[in-house]
Amino acid sequence: MEKMTGKMTPNAESLIELRVDRLAAKYLELQDRADEFWRDAAIVRAELIELVAEHGSHPPRADKTMRLTGRLYELRVTSHMEVTVDTRLALLLRRRAPRLFRRLFCKVERFVLNPGAEKLLNARKLPPGAPHNLRSLFARALHLRDLPQQLEVRRREKEPEAA
Repeated sequence: MEKMTGKMTPNAESLIELRVDRLAAKYLELQDRADEFWRDAAIVRAELIELVAEHGSHPPRADKTMRLTGRLYELRVTSHMEVTVDTRLALLLRRRAPRLFRRLFCKVERFVLNPGAEKLLNARKLPPGAPHNLRSLFARALHLRDLPQQLEVRRREKEPEAA
């Protein structure tokens, strides 16, 4: 290679081209292997989630989480759901049942569910002044979307004693 003049000899160019090709080929090979590993991990992840769903139990005060333990590992699967409120329909509910509206929704940036909304709607008898189609309007105002389950795998603190 010549001094730092910005020009390379044909031999130096060939060496760089060979290095580019070697590193690019290695990179693509590693990327293919990584893709294969991620596919395999996704398959095992699905199996673990299915196993927890079939044989796991809810830990205390964890309605959205199921747990299953092995000898060395503990699995936790947490399910989430996103709830959005249709503002137009929520406003319609506010016009039809203004006194109940505050018990069903609170306004932040948009309307979000109040903690007692489900209990209010599931009551055998609707509160006085509620429109006859309150439950239907409320159901139409919500949009539910399941979010991906989260899987946590961790090594247990100590191994159980041999039986």
